[in-house]
Amino acid sequence: MASFSLEDDLSCPVCCEVYQDPQLLPCGHSFCRRCLDRHGSGKSSRTCAVCRQVSEQRPVSNLSLRNACESFLREKEKGSDGGVVCPQHGERVKFFCETDKELLCTVCRKHSHRSHKVQPLAQVVEKCKREVKVALRPALDALDSLRYSTVGHTKNNLLIQAQRTERLIKKEFGKLHQFLKEEEEEKISALREEEERKTEYVEESVKHQLESLLGKVRYVEDQLENDDITFMQNYAQLLQRAQYNAPDPQLDSGTLIDVAKHLGNLRYEVWEKMKSTCSFYPVVLDPNSAPTDFSISDNLACVEKSTHIHPCPGPHQRSQVVLGFKGYRYGFHCWDVEVGDSRHWTIGVCSRSAARNAVRNLTPENGFWGLCREGDVCKVLGSTSSWPWCHIMPRTVRVKLGRHFLRRTVSFYDTNKKFKLSCSIELPSDEELFPFLIPGEQSSPLRILPNKVMLNMEQKFNCIEWYIDVQEILMTLCMCCLHGVGYVIFYLVCFLVAIFQVLMSR
Repeated sequence: MASFSLEDDLSCPVCCEVYQDPQLLPCGHSFCRRCLDRHGSGKSSRTCAVCRQVSEQRPVSNLSLRNACESFLREKEKGSDGGVVCPQHGERVKFFCETDKELLCTVCRKHSHRSHKVQPLAQVVEKCKREVKVALRPALDALDSLRYSTVGHTKNNLLIQAQRTERLIKKEFGKLHQFLKEEEEEKISALREEEERKTEYVEESVKHQLESLLGKVRYVEDQLENDDITFMQNYAQLLQRAQYNAPDPQLDSGTLIDVAKHLGNLRYEVWEKMKSTCSFYPVVLDPNSAPTDFSISDNLACVEKSTHIHPCPGPHQRSQVVLGFKGYRYGFHCWDVEVGDSRHWTIGVCSRSAARNAVRNLTPENGFWGLCREGDVCKVLGSTSSWPWCHIMPRTVRVKLGRHFLRRTVSFYDTNKKFKLSCSIELPSDEELFPFLIPGEQSSPLRILPNKVMLNMEQKFNCIEWYIDVQEILMTLCMCCLHGVGYVIFYLVCFLVAIFQVLMSR
């Protein structure tokens, strides 16, 4: 309040601002020079804007008021530059209220914060700075971790991955280059062999013809040297022998290089041969999804549990699931997994969001649909009961993902015995699903088997489609039976299926 009173006393009544070069009238009121000149311009006498008294005398400078105004402005400027001014009272803040966490001026402390815990600003600043620094320490540690530890670790992993991938790419292309080089050498060797063989044949043929003609010419020339009587006696025979009616020596097509044999469809034939050496895997594993204790082969088709812990920068390292690189939303897809003699494994399909979460229960409710083996028991994920053929453990399991009776399903088959290991498991119709593998034992890898490159991939499954569907229906009926008759029917069906397979193989 005192500050506002002082500023009001030092303010011009015309412009309401602090006096600038104040001028004093005879009536005792003061005005800024510019305000006074603007108010009384063109007049011989001046009228006071406050008391309306007319004055004929010229105003004089009010030196005391000018000094007071300049001092006030300097103090105000110093307060604005060196601290914060109280917005309510216009004075510099000098205190801090720890109760309300507010800055106070002298007037605020006397009136509004008299009963609060108030300390001088200079004393409380260091304490508050220490508190802020303590609160900021976790953020600084996290910043250092992101800036140095995490970024450096990630960059190191990226460098290792890039170098390893580049090395494997060069290795694979080296195999292709070696194959092409060997094929080139083999083709050129076959060409050289044919060239040598046919050159030798041409030389022998020409030599034989040359010797025959040379003997004929020498014989006739010798007979020409005989006496006239002898020559005339042999004239008819010599004339006939001297005649040569054979065509000029020339090379037929059989003696030339078989160019069409060496160049015809050369690249296609090499590609056909290359297919036998190149494997196509219907499912390629994603190494970035592998946990730290899993090891994936260089061809990305085999995974096993390892004692060696390796760093994994991927987002799925908390889970125990290895995903396929590509997910499927539509269409028919099929792949074979070799489980071998392993007694603990899990295979199937899952959603990507489910794989990112480290869930313990792999169930359809959690986004996992598959088949697992636990010792001597083989069962569907989420099911508490095993199937009646659980003692017939498969060595290779075929996973079939597609449509079945207008439903999207996944099914599992024993490729050796060629029968279904489970009923078709219904899946979400429009969700993208990824193949997954979980090896449960060390030194017992799970392998994705390669497919042969064929024009129609579905041909390899058509021969058993119809009786697999029949088997599924009969298996469902068997599972509904609670007495031994169901098992008898099931084994009878398996026997009939085996007989059918024998007939189909013939």
